[in-house]
Amino acid sequence: MQIPHFGLARQYKNIGEELLDATHRALKDGQLVGGHYTRSFEEWLKHRTKTKYAITVHSGTQALEIIARYKKKKHLETFKNNPKIRIPNLTYPATLNSLLTAGWDVDLVDTDKNGVIDVENSLKGYTCVMGYGGRKPWPIAGYASANAVIVDGAQHWLVCDGDVGSGMSISFDPTKNLPSSGNGGAIVTNDEQLYLFAATHRDNNKPAFHDVGTNSKMSEQDCAQILVRAKYIDEWQVRRGKIAKYWCDKFKELPLYCLSDTVDPHAHQKFVMYLDDRNRLQSHLKEHGIDSKVHYEYVLGDLPTGQSLIKPDLLSTSVMLSRGVLSLPMYPELTDAEVDYVVDKVYEFYK
Repeated sequence: MQIPHFGLARQYKNIGEELLDATHRALKDGQLVGGHYTRSFEEWLKHRTKTKYAITVHSGTQALEIIARYKKKKHLETFKNNPKIRIPNLTYPATLNSLLTAGWDVDLVDTDKNGVIDVENSLKGYTCVMGYGGRKPWPIAGYASANAVIVDGAQHWLVCDGDVGSGMSISFDPTKNLPSSGNGGAIVTNDEQLYLFAATHRDNNKPAFHDVGTNSKMSEQDCAQILVRAKYIDEWQVRRGKIAKYWCDKFKELPLYCLSDTVDPHAHQKFVMYLDDRNRLQSHLKEHGIDSKVHYEYVLGDLPTGQSLIKPDLLSTSVMLSRGVLSLPMYPELTDAEVDYVVDKVYEFYK
């Protein structure tokens, strides 16, 4: 049995005709950017995240960078000094890249055993929070510092339930739960000024060109296709949740820890386990046709861009996790037989 890590080919097999029809309609209209499908998707996204404003951009990375540029501008107007922000040591480099590109000073902080930044550190000044693997990070809305929180929602935005801090970035990368066929991202917020800033910044600050901007948009055909996928997202999320719960229940007796448990709100973008012998299990699964991934085998402090930053020590929880995390295939098109096959092969490894 062969189980690829991503299920996009299977998804296309199921809804390919709808995607092609949506592409045809978008191209036939002749307005390839900023048209009906973009507006319709932004409207859908606003309601799905329970926020007042939604605006699409080229990628989740640029969405986070635009939020960071706006927050830095507001900070400089008030305090006249460069802002500093805390981010988890265990996350994808795009988060760090966005904030450094926007001109922030960055501190890397430790996570808990689920890969999420801890509350104590999150209440000290500006913080960028995200949910590792899809777990919703700690509730933001109830804290006085919520306006100082930027949310990188790439992994967990589907369970944000309106809890977006001062602004949340979203990624529609093909590896995400709601994928674009190419690039795509968005900003959702309840802050009208952030929305207006993003709307002009993504279009080179038209019409006045009073400040530096960029060209950052999703195409009409990407928005048309993602609206097709949006019809199925709730069904897909239910399936992801059932697979995650099944695996967590089955693995309880094994010497591993499931970060993808179902106690907290979880989008199940990944199914992540922690174990002492990660590399050998990954090799065992590969031998039996199961494609697993490591997210992430490094922490940001290990990277050249992070070495000069304040960061946790080598005995921190985030560093420990990076040495033992392993992600199993996780997508709704997995069959029940494949789900059980993964269980059998994990048990076989421990036997």
